[in-house]
Amino acid sequence: MIMNALFLGGQVIESTFYDQMTGAPKKGHSLVLDVLDADTHEKYQCQLSEGIPALDNLKLMVRQGAPDDVVETAVEEVKASLPPQMSPLTLEIRAIKGKPPFLKLVCRLAQVAVAP
Repeated sequence: MIMNALFLGGQVIESTFYDQMTGAPKKGHSLVLDVLDADTHEKYQCQLSEGIPALDNLKLMVRQGAPDDVVETAVEEVKASLPPQMSPLTLEIRAIKGKPPFLKLVCRLAQVAVAP
């Protein structure tokens, strides 16, 4: 499903996951956006985990075992790459997490087809 949204704010969330085989902790990052549905005027939280170059770069650094200060710099780059407040976004909703009233939409930025 496609949602036309207005960007309200965003933050980078760091999570710790544990390897099922070894039990070793692994860090993961995602971007949580607060958006307003332009059609229904309802506010949603959307979790993005791909599609933004700065976020993809951050995830690559974490996978390669970059030092914490380098990772923190990459987190700041992700925050700096966010659009200005009230910017229009087209989001593709891929899943819904949680239980009402605490729903979070799992989204990615929709790719707009360009006519040749």
